[in-house]
Amino acid sequence: MPTCGTGERRKSVDYCMKLIYIANIRFPTEKAHGVHIVKMCEALARNGVEVKLVVPERKNQIENDLFEYYGVKKNFEIKYLPVIDFVGSGFLGYWVTQISFIIALLRQKFDKSESIILTRDEWSGWVLASKKYRVFYDMHGFPVKWKFLWKKSMKIMRGIICTNEWKIERCQRIFDIGRNKMVLARNGFDPELFSVSVSKNEARKKLNLPENKKIILYSGHLYDWKGVDTLAAAAVIRRQDLFVFVGGSDLEVTEFVKRIDLCDNILVLGQKPHPDIPWYLKAADVLVLPNSCQSSNSRFADYSLFDTSPIKMFEYMAAERPIVASDLPSLREVLNEKNAILVKSGSSESLVKAVDLILTDERLGAELAEQARHDVQQYTWENRGKIVLNFIKRIFSEEQINIRR
Repeated sequence: MPTCGTGERRKSVDYCMKLIYIANIRFPTEKAHGVHIVKMCEALARNGVEVKLVVPERKNQIENDLFEYYGVKKNFEIKYLPVIDFVGSGFLGYWVTQISFIIALLRQKFDKSESIILTRDEWSGWVLASKKYRVFYDMHGFPVKWKFLWKKSMKIMRGIICTNEWKIERCQRIFDIGRNKMVLARNGFDPELFSVSVSKNEARKKLNLPENKKIILYSGHLYDWKGVDTLAAAAVIRRQDLFVFVGGSDLEVTEFVKRIDLCDNILVLGQKPHPDIPWYLKAADVLVLPNSCQSSNSRFADYSLFDTSPIKMFEYMAAERPIVASDLPSLREVLNEKNAILVKSGSSESLVKAVDLILTDERLGAELAEQARHDVQQYTWENRGKIVLNFIKRIFSEEQINIRR
């Protein structure tokens, strides 16, 4: 566990940084934001920061040790706070749990002079910032409702970390937040996790996947806005290949199977431990990111179109397998015609054509995969940690200069 240096205390973050990462979620979780949170805590600690992850103590079917479950180094501390766990009991239950967690946070009485708060929970961040804590907000979803409350909340944050340029533009235009108060820090991947050098056949043997089939693979949750229905429809068209879906809770898998034409060339595997994901990606001939701008919930349609920065995108790129992705503004901030084939969102026919092109032109597939592997090297979790820490240091340096004036 990293510790701060000794000697005379100073308020400068160059001397020592104690960072408290607040996450109001069930932890561990099978959801992607759990990967983001632990990878960021690990990366920040690797950059010499003393990190404490603070989460609510909630009912959880996942009994694994957090560090084992995510395959991360035990270089940060985790603290569970007791809460009234009514999540799953409707709107009122959600707010009872939310408020009880905030109360538990306030009882901690973190040292305001030394501790820096980093969170992606806007409500915890807002309350702590209003209590004069130094709070930095990691924005992963731009609000659709209650924008006046969000504007008030964002204004009192010390800084805002955005996962794409679209959020920065929106914060400037809608919340009137200066560009110097924000930083772009996209999501990323773990190069150590993807350092395994393995052939497709070796990966398939380990995972008991057929070696004599072309495998088209998707990794992630099975929500409609993820475009998984479009990929399943593509499987019906291209019956000679195996379409593998890795991820999704038991409930998601059940609902997904009910709403698609489950033909014999579709394999739905459900949730897998995150350390196993590189093996599944490397077992594929083509990796698909079929995000849709259509959803039963319009909020998620917009999120998919502009807002998202999928962790799977960076992991696909690191896996050295050719990528087919929907041509959406959110994905185009990283993907382009040199590192992926971009297709019309929601079109199974376009997706099939792209898959066919890659499978019939091995040279093209290899070039796309190599360019993606090259492009993703800047998007490691450790680099993201450095961006965040340098941003925090800059904000405090500017504040000290303004105080002297």
